[in-house]
Amino acid sequence: MTQATSETHHEDAPGLMSQVIPQQLENKMNNEEIRKSYLPSSVRILLVGESPPSSKEFFYKKSQMTRHTMTAFEKAFGLKFHDAGQFLEYFKDCGCYLDDLTETPVNDLPRVEREQLLKSSIPNLSERIKQMQPAVVVTVLKRIEAQVQEAINESGIRTGTYTLPFPGNGHQNKYIESLAEILKRYLHIITAQ
Repeated sequence: MTQATSETHHEDAPGLMSQVIPQQLENKMNNEEIRKSYLPSSVRILLVGESPPSSKEFFYKKSQMTRHTMTAFEKAFGLKFHDAGQFLEYFKDCGCYLDDLTETPVNDLPRVEREQLLKSSIPNLSERIKQMQPAVVVTVLKRIEAQVQEAINESGIRTGTYTLPFPGNGHQNKYIESLAEILKRYLHIITAQ
C-alpha cells in the first residue's frame, strides 16, 4: 500500500509541519483534486486567478505564478524555500489558497466564449468564497476584477479586496512587491522560536 503523505519540517519556520503529496500520487490526480488537497482548514488569504492554464503548468504543481508567489513570501518574511513543494505546503499552512474564477481553461477560447464562460462561473465562485470566508481576496488578473468583485458581493461576506496584475509580460516585480505587502499586512508569520 502506498503511503499518501509524509511529514516534512519547514527549516526556516520551526514548528511548522506539513503533509507532502508524493510525486507518483500527484501524477495520477487531476488539477482540481490537487488544488483541493491544498485547501487549508481556514482560508485567510484567497488568491483568485482566471482559470487553470491549458498548458501543463499549474500553480499547485509548479508554474511561473508559483515561483513569483513563492518569491513574494520570501521577500515578505525573509524565508528561503528549497523547492515549490515546500513552498506550497507553507502556503497552505499559512491559510492561503489559490482558486480560479472558472475551473475550465480559457486561454485558447475565442474572446466572446471566454467572457461568457467567466460570467457564468461567478455564482460558483461566489459559493466557494462564502464557504471559505477569507479575510482578504486578491484578484490576480486585472481584467477579471469586476467578475471577482461580483462573486464577493453575491457571497454576502465582508472581506478586504485587492487586485494585482498577473505576474507575466513584465508585471512580475509589481506582483511580487504588491503581494509581499499584502502578506505582511494579513499574515503574522513566526519564523523563529
